[in-house]
Amino acid sequence: MKHIDISCFNLRLGRYFSLLSGMQSKIVITIFACLTLMSCDVLSGVASFVNCKYEFSGISDPAVAGISLKDVTDITKLSASSLLKLTTGLMSGSLPLSVTVNIKTTNPNSTAAKIAGLDWAIDMDASNVLSGTLNHAVTVPPNGGQSNIPLTIQTDVLQLFKNESKDNILNFVNHLLNTGKSSSKISVRIRPSVMIGTQKISTGYITLK
Repeated sequence: MKHIDISCFNLRLGRYFSLLSGMQSKIVITIFACLTLMSCDVLSGVASFVNCKYEFSGISDPAVAGISLKDVTDITKLSASSLLKLTTGLMSGSLPLSVTVNIKTTNPNSTAAKIAGLDWAIDMDASNVLSGTLNHAVTVPPNGGQSNIPLTIQTDVLQLFKNESKDNILNFVNHLLNTGKSSSKISVRIRPSVMIGTQKISTGYITLK
């Protein structure tokens, strides 16, 4: 079994440990368990992952029933032709919605952060509405470097809210379009993960601001 000099661990990671929250302790425990198997570079990458900052940075390419909702904040104020198409979708029992939620990730550390993927959840009025998983890796450059993590969300809102009224469904779409604004009741949570050896370790859920 390969052993490493833990002095590099102390030099590169010691300053991070005091910043770890309780929900991140699982990562620290796993790091210690893997010390004899991992290089200092890998350990530094894990520490950088732990200290990354995640922020909601807006939505892009919103569309419902094939209607672009770019720059739209109230779906009921669409053009007459778009409202007709929307009404047709409501009557047909299908109202496909697609939108990309963008997450700005900042790495304040001196080494690159490697995010293996993340789980995400969309809540409305504190109740979970949608959830999913992003399975591809993202590398965030060091020294204040930033990366955008796009979450592409596709769903049929009529199937999602089968027992809800038309007004409630349209309210959900409006709140989604205004995510990040004080008028919205939508919140986004993410749970990033990192690979330690062959094991994927996740933090607790983080509510984006």
